Amino acid sequence: MKPILYISLAFCICFPASASAVSLKWEMNISDRVEIVRTADIKYLINSKLTRVYNERNIINLTCTGREEGSSAVKAMFSIFRKDLDDAVFLLMEEYSSDFRIERTGRMHVDKKYMLPNMRHLPTFPAQDIHPGDTWTAPVNLLLRDFSVPLNLNLEASYTLLSVKKSDGRETALINYHFIIDKDLTGGKYPGDYPVKIFGQSSGIIEWDLKGNSPGEMKERYNIMFVFAGERGAFGSIEFKMNIESRPKVYPAVNDDEKERARKDIEKSLPKDSGIKIDTEKRGLVLRIGEVLFDVNSFELNSESRKILDTALGIIKSRYPDREVIVEGHTDSTGEAKYNLDLSMNRSRAAAEYLKSKGGTDKLSYKGFGADKPIADNSIDEGRRKNRRVDLIIKLN
Repeated sequence: MKPILYISLAFCICFPASASAVSLKWEMNISDRVEIVRTADIKYLINSKLTRVYNERNIINLTCTGREEGSSAVKAMFSIFRKDLDDAVFLLMEEYSSDFRIERTGRMHVDKKYMLPNMRHLPTFPAQDIHPGDTWTAPVNLLLRDFSVPLNLNLEASYTLLSVKKSDGRETALINYHFIIDKDLTGGKYPGDYPVKIFGQSSGIIEWDLKGNSPGEMKERYNIMFVFAGERGAFGSIEFKMNIESRPKVYPAVNDDEKERARKDIEKSLPKDSGIKIDTEKRGLVLRIGEVLFDVNSFELNSESRKILDTALGIIKSRYPDREVIVEGHTDSTGEAKYNLDLSMNRSRAAAEYLKSKGGTDKLSYKGFGADKPIADNSIDEGRRKNRRVDLIIKLN
């Protein structure tokens, strides 16, 4: 059992205080998308012994679909990425959708069918204006979803408004938070895979954009330990220690007409022999590269493939340098499913690593799909040729 954890500790930092009262609230404009990139350095310990060090990243996209008095309705997508320290790029592991409401105070209303967000109501703000130095407490809900039955922890966080800073026309509140996890599950009727005790704490500094009423950067430290009962009275533990940084950005909505205009504009700028086909899909733009990237049954980039990827990277750098890019590998249906999946994964990774080495976006990841996502008929040669491809997805939505 290895819980999947998402990302939060106490920074004792003093900032110069401002005497002005401020109103802390969360509000979104309809159709705007808030992208939050949360990157964690994780130490994984078994029985207090360091076993693995790796990085995990969550990219959270929140799109406002409506506003009611005092709350914003959001459609969310949570993407989970992972990489070992010696890897160049993140592997896209899982994606989950969710729909919920966020009150102006930050409190969330999430239907029981959704597991994410699993950290809820952080931060939560007072309803009234507050001054630097003011403190408050509010509930935090942590949903641990990697057991046979999700485990819901109801906690309480303490907050302090440290200061308000003004820079480049922006006004930002600096907020400290901290909460402790101390849960004893002995003596209750719980599933057999539950731990008997859970300990931990989370604290950090949150920046809040007072003009945009939206999150700014966030730095956190988070550790959590699960204690399990073993045979003959023995106990064992699994522990996660994390340093986390969050970077948000607000993007305006991009509709289908705008994506199509962008596709045509890029297409006109490409030479006929570029080796790239431009397409659109619901996530954004697709730079589609055929089997020319690799020799048969190989995932080694050849010289021609590097030229094609250089062209693709030029498009990304000049037009979409701050957008998330996912490199997806695909095969035809010939051969065994596992072989095709491994080949597509290795090919997408090789392309992503090359793009990264040439200064590609930090928000770059890869994933292989084998033959699961054909774009043409696999029963004919021409269709199989089209299905053997690498797609670069530039996320606009």
